[in-house]
Parts: sequence; structure tokens; C-alpha cells
Amino acid sequence: MNAVSPDILKTISELQSLPSLSAFALGGGTNLALQFNHRISDDIDLFCPDIIGREGFRKIQNEVSDYYGIKAGRFDNPCDINDQFIFLRFFITTDTGTVLKVELLQNMKNIYPIEIKDNIRLLSKIDIGLFKLISASNRTSKKDIYDLDFITNEIPLVDLYNELKQKISKFSDEKDKTIFDLDKNLSPIDNPHLLLKFDGVPTSNNFPSHTHDNIHIVQGGKIWNVSKISWRSKVRSLYSHLGMNFPQQKGIRIR
Repeated sequence: MNAVSPDILKTISELQSLPSLSAFALGGGTNLALQFNHRISDDIDLFCPDIIGREGFRKIQNEVSDYYGIKAGRFDNPCDINDQFIFLRFFITTDTGTVLKVELLQNMKNIYPIEIKDNIRLLSKIDIGLFKLISASNRTSKKDIYDLDFITNEIPLVDLYNELKQKISKFSDEKDKTIFDLDKNLSPIDNPHLLLKFDGVPTSNNFPSHTHDNIHIVQGGKIWNVSKISWRSKVRSLYSHLGMNFPQQKGIRIR
């Protein structure tokens, strides 16, 4: 079973073929589902490293509307403060009747070159991992932790953590801020314990988010409880690297 359906792949390819989206690459869980085939993902998150502003998003909306007609709709700018702090959300109905949520985010800096897989532009696993570390420290969803467990099977958490430290140092100016910084974005560099808080924290609808936090694992894939234990073990190794005491859960022994 493929984690990413042909419907979604076709839609991503169509969107990336539009001139107004030429600088956008696939990020988020669908990127990782395409690379790891670990969980079903039905949202499309496209990231641009530059600021395209309101006019850029208007061009995208016009091109998407012209291309898809009535199949594209519910266009919305949930956060629309100025040219820097804005993003676009809309929905596309595929030929099979599936409704896909699409979110377009700007000023999302990548460190490593864009990759190509199945003619789709992808952010690298490291870049997705860096975004996921911040995301997991704030909206704290199970999906982010599940994805990070797979990423850190290939890229050690200590290495990813150090990459994040360098990225934060490099992109620290006001012009580098994104919509996520409006929500008092917390960093695991300042507080590694955030990487262990992934249960029961509410998030705002004004910012990009998962449609839901249910993990639809492909048949025969790693179950959530195993992934959660694996992640805690990796965070424990990070604590050791940082010379910190690892907090034990009450009533649970962490290996």
C-alpha cells in the first residue's frame, strides 16, 4: 500500500507546474510519506523560501482557480497581517472525489538543495526535520513525533539538533520571521524538554495545522506506541549529549 495516493501525487505535480508556484517545494508529512511510505498523508503543504506577499498569493489563487475551476475553492488567508505574515489555504476536489487541503507557506528557509522525486520538488529530509523539531515543540502533535522518529533513524537527533541551532543563528533577523513566530514560537534549543511534550496541547486555527492528529499507518508499519518509545530513547540520548538529566515519566520506565 502506498502512503501517498496517485490522486495526491497528480495534484502536487499540477500545482507545481503553475508559474506562480515555481518556487514552491513539497514539505510537511506528505513529503515524508512519499519518502518513507510510513503513514497515509492527505494534506499538501508547499513551502517557499522567499516572501511573495499578498500580490504573490493573489496570483496563485487566480492561477489555481483558472486551472481547476469549481474543483478548487474555499480560498482563505487565516493569517493576513501584512506581506510577510500571511499564508494561503484552499481545498481541491480530485477526479475521484477526494477533497485535499492545500496550505502555501512563504519565508520558510531551507538549508539544503531542493530534491526531485517522481517529478515533484521536495524539501530535504534534514530541512523537514528542522521544521518538525520546531513544530513538535509547539503544536506537539503525535504526527510530528512519528515523522521525527523516522527522520532520526537516518539523521541522528543530536545532529539534527545541532543543525537547528545553526539555522536559528543564521536566520535570526526580523525579515526571517514567519507566521509561526507570531504565536510565541518556542524552540527546543532553549528548552529540550519541549520535545517530550506531545500530548494534549491545543493549537490555533489561525495557523497551519494537521487536519486531524490520527496517524494512519500503512499496513505492517511501525505502531505509534513503539515509535513513541523510540523517540523518547533518542531524546534521552540528546539529554545525555547536552549533559542534562532526563525526566522520568511517573509509573513508566523508559529504556
